[in-house]
Amino acid sequence: MLTLFLLVLGLGRTATPAAADDGPPTLIVQVVDPVNIPLPASDVTVKPAGGNGSSKSSHVDGNGYAKFWLEPGVKYVIEAKSPGFNSKSQKVSIGQPKPAKPTVQVQIKLKPNEGSFAQ
Repeated sequence: MLTLFLLVLGLGRTATPAAADDGPPTLIVQVVDPVNIPLPASDVTVKPAGGNGSSKSSHVDGNGYAKFWLEPGVKYVIEAKSPGFNSKSQKVSIGQPKPAKPTVQVQIKLKPNEGSFAQ
């Protein structure tokens, strides 16, 4: 009888979604120059490709990485900017995470602006 009661109690509860920043990030973006040197002065913005929903922005760390906790099953546009470089946008689809690979990793290479290194 106790087992049946516990079973009914367990079925009556609904699972609550994890907090947005609970667990590993859904997306990690690294911003680098053409020879793969990290650009720590970069900013990254991620927004839903369909325009519905809010965008998230982050300044990268010293190794050029920005981390985002995003809704899976959505297509996003990533935009990376860094002083002295052309900005770049890239589309990415975030699928349902798997226990072994919960994070999508993207590397974006920025090209120097024309004339930014001219003498």
